Amino acid sequence: MADLIGGAIKKSVKNVDNSFGIIYMFFAFLLLLFIRVYLVKLAYNTIVPKIMKDNDVYKLTYLDALFVVILLMR
Repeated sequence: MADLIGGAIKKSVKNVDNSFGIIYMFFAFLLLLFIRVYLVKLAYNTIVPKIMKDNDVYKLTYLDALFVVILLMR
């Protein structure tokens, strides 16, 4: 598969250490997960009170947003 890649990308693919690939992927997954959690929390807490027009609307916490993101992930 590396033969199909041309240019400078081919050299950089060969220089990547495979032992750290899983660790990088894990940290990238965690980073994307926490970004999604933050965006869900921010969006819910800003949009829902405007729609409901009520001051007693439940505010989403980070743990609640984490569960929502996990439930909606494919």
